Amino acid sequence: MTVAVLAALVVAIGALESMPLPALPLIQRELGLNPAQAALLATTLLLTGSVTMPTIAKLADARGGQRTLLALAWCIVVGGAFSAFAGSLPVMLFGQFMQGLGAAIVPATFVVLRELFPERMSVAVGVITGCFTIGGGVGVLAAGPLADALSRRWMFLLPTLIVAALAVVAHLTLPRRTVHKGRSARLDWPGGVLLAATLATIMLNLSWLPRNGWFSFTTVALLVLTVVFGTAWVLVERRAADPMVDLRMLGRRGVWSSSVVAGMLGAGYTVPYFLFPQLLAMPPAVAGFGFGASSSAISLYLFPGIAVAIAVGPLTGLLVRRAGSRVVVAGGLLLTASGGLMATLWHSAPWHVVLSLLLTIGLGMGAASTALYTGVIDSVERADTGVATAISAISRGIGASLGVQIAAAIISAGTSPRTHLPTEQGFQAGFLLSAALVLLPLAIVRFVPGSARQVAKPSPTTKVTEPAVP
Repeated sequence: MTVAVLAALVVAIGALESMPLPALPLIQRELGLNPAQAALLATTLLLTGSVTMPTIAKLADARGGQRTLLALAWCIVVGGAFSAFAGSLPVMLFGQFMQGLGAAIVPATFVVLRELFPERMSVAVGVITGCFTIGGGVGVLAAGPLADALSRRWMFLLPTLIVAALAVVAHLTLPRRTVHKGRSARLDWPGGVLLAATLATIMLNLSWLPRNGWFSFTTVALLVLTVVFGTAWVLVERRAADPMVDLRMLGRRGVWSSSVVAGMLGAGYTVPYFLFPQLLAMPPAVAGFGFGASSSAISLYLFPGIAVAIAVGPLTGLLVRRAGSRVVVAGGLLLTASGGLMATLWHSAPWHVVLSLLLTIGLGMGAASTALYTGVIDSVERADTGVATAISAISRGIGASLGVQIAAAIISAGTSPRTHLPTEQGFQAGFLLSAALVLLPLAIVRFVPGSARQVAKPSPTTKVTEPAVP
């Protein structure tokens, strides 16, 4: 019963988080947003998850997974309700911020499972991660039809009501853990606030760049603030007793290389993931290109890539055991880049779009992400696995957010003065940028651990008595 409730909750939350993208052109029209402003919706959700996940995971460890999980579920319900009834960009951004907290639902669920089924943890983890991924696919597939058949409001409201009902069931069925006295969470609030401020100024600057220009006072001022906040964050993290991100771990070869590659991969694959819904929604009679696709059609275009990514993840684990992480990461980057290059040259037929998304989202991103996690786990001791993988996840989330905002800035800056719509050249520049971003880290792939069976070297400060987890 516990696993069934948790699995259903994770599926519903995964679906709710993935729903905005297929309906993004519809949301833009209803709220009167340009692409750069619409991109803030996606980046707010991604950044919230990246910044808050480590802190929430610590809270779950210290105060119990059930309490944390239920608190997150109700935050997501609030976010879904605000997103459903939002009539302006600030209200929608607040809703997406609250929904972004749902990214930490997976580690909170792991804490609950570890408390209840420690001897069957590996099976339970596989079930939950698979359910979250499946929920994302369901959300992409269902978002368009819900928005077209009912409305944008019900696209958010229906899964929100399901999450609320499951939260009530979870409250009644999940056993409560007794919190051990003397155990407390040491949270790095200054580090979290400074990281959030750094990323927020970057995103605001990119969203306003098409309107303000490169050398306006606002652009320069936000750039200076970004540098100030970023420098302060580094100084705080280096001195914190329990930092949000252990920057010293970034000095390890496998960690820094995997984090850089993860960030570039995140930026590269999210560019076409954001641009294709925009291109599909372009009215060909006015813009001269595009498909004039409805939200339902956009969902159908996106779903094959998501479905392939779900299948590729487990298969990549087997391939890593045979060929090693380094080879699979390089292959995944090349596949992702080939999808971006294809979209640059060919994007006028339905099969062009589907094949490009299969290469970028399905095969390339799916394979490279799994291999990167394997590589970073291989490069650290068993006790540091959680911290190292969190750093890699944060890097990918930040990269993904930057990729979306940069792509939006490119097509917003290239708006046609005649049609007031993005030009085809702007989309081509965005797709080409996507390919370039994922090709650049090929230069450092050789620093990614090459074998999934390689034993991690001990750090100078940690005494290791066991080999790293293969």
